[in-house]
Amino acid sequence: MKLLEHINKVSNIDSPIGDLANDILRDANFPKKSSETEMLDYINVMTLRGGRNDIFQELLIEYRLSNNETLNLILDYLHQNNITSLEKGRELGIATPYIEACGDLIKIPVANTFPENILNELEELETMNELHVKIFDGTEVQSSLLTKPNMSDGKNITFYSHPIQFEFLTSLVSRRKRIANKTKNYLDLDPRKNNR
Repeated sequence: MKLLEHINKVSNIDSPIGDLANDILRDANFPKKSSETEMLDYINVMTLRGGRNDIFQELLIEYRLSNNETLNLILDYLHQNNITSLEKGRELGIATPYIEACGDLIKIPVANTFPENILNELEELETMNELHVKIFDGTEVQSSLLTKPNMSDGKNITFYSHPIQFEFLTSLVSRRKRIANKTKNYLDLDPRKNNR
């Protein structure tokens, strides 16, 4: 599903996300014919200015959960192996402490089961949940859901993750099911769907 399709779909929902989607669709300056990256950058800037970036981040999470196979592959691995924390990841050998500015080195084994467009999807995930994280000397470093993701060895999805980002990633395991149910319930109530 493309970004505009997702925005149109959630615009029917009576929620802050639905309200934001409607505002995006009514925005005469929204770059509908631009790349997805440019559209997301535009929404990000506009919602930062308007104080609704938290709602945009939720919309982006829902969108990525609905269309990013690589994210779902990572979440499936965490769920199947009951990895609910960075400590558990360290115990199971998928997380290794690295330098504080980067966080832990995470390796998710994928064998031959990775999506065709994994590299593009990893790039998408690198722009999610961007934060500035304070490290021991008081400086702040940029952090994202997956920092410097790659598949250089062909067997593992490898990336760096600060503890706050790994916690966010593991929270998506349970949120994924709730978001899917919530969206399904809203769409079941969509009057336009019922009038077809």
